[in-house]
Amino acid sequence: MSQSTRLIKRRIRSSQNISQITKAMEMVSAAKMKRAQALAVNSRPFSQKMYQVITSLSQKAKTQSEHFLLNDPRIGWDNKNEFSVLVVLFSTDKSLCGGLNTNLFRGLEKWLKDLTVNYSLPAKTKITFVTIGRKAKEHVLRTGRQLLAEFATLGDRPHFADVLPLSRLIIDGFKLADYHMAFLSYMEFISTISQKLAVKQLLPIATTALPKGELSTLEAEYVFEPEAATIFDSLLPQYVELQLYHTLLESLASEHSARMVAMKSAHDNALDVVSQLTLEFNQARQSRITNELLDVVTSRLAIE
Repeated sequence: MSQSTRLIKRRIRSSQNISQITKAMEMVSAAKMKRAQALAVNSRPFSQKMYQVITSLSQKAKTQSEHFLLNDPRIGWDNKNEFSVLVVLFSTDKSLCGGLNTNLFRGLEKWLKDLTVNYSLPAKTKITFVTIGRKAKEHVLRTGRQLLAEFATLGDRPHFADVLPLSRLIIDGFKLADYHMAFLSYMEFISTISQKLAVKQLLPIATTALPKGELSTLEAEYVFEPEAATIFDSLLPQYVELQLYHTLLESLASEHSARMVAMKSAHDNALDVVSQLTLEFNQARQSRITNELLDVVTSRLAIE
């Protein structure tokens, strides 16, 4: 066997091993993806309805109570002072999920360029990050930005209690005016083959007027018992916790979907390489056999 054919056989074996590994990873990711997608999709209606309820309650209770989570510090802000913004960035701990993290960070950088203009922020605006996931931490440090805290991803089956330390950090920091606005940045799950960057304002809780269709069921008059301040003290922190938990579920669904698609693509590409190398090997072997036959025939003719 010539050197070239031995090299081709070695490449075929390597490609076959890669195809087996990627197929196994595809099957594992598919199982995790199905569970993560179900959790993310099922939590959306509750998250949206809770936002509608809080918006309606805050509009009805404007004259009865003011809560620090609803107060917008941009109103009446002295431009001589420094304005601080917190960005909670969700990413993956591991690679092998296609361009998911690349698209996340590219979109984040574009969003940060227009942040001051889009949200009417003061000229002196400082941006601080809290990261969930190793890739997010690496990006923040690589770009030289300030990292306040880091959290590892909370596994494939996160519980609601897992986000409580993060929510407490955010709420306490906002209350103490360590930062004046907080945003969530993550990859939102659209479908198995589609995820897009989503950046949402977490604090202060935006309570802009809802469309008539969404508000029609919430237009009744409310009687606050106990007083509105007590209700908001209990309800608003739970809303923040719910938003963080839902964002975590969306991020996990996007991660497993992207990894499953990436592993399927890698498996298909490995099979294509095996097919091409096999054809090349057969051609080389046939050429070698033909040359040997020619040598035999030539030698026979020379003897005769």
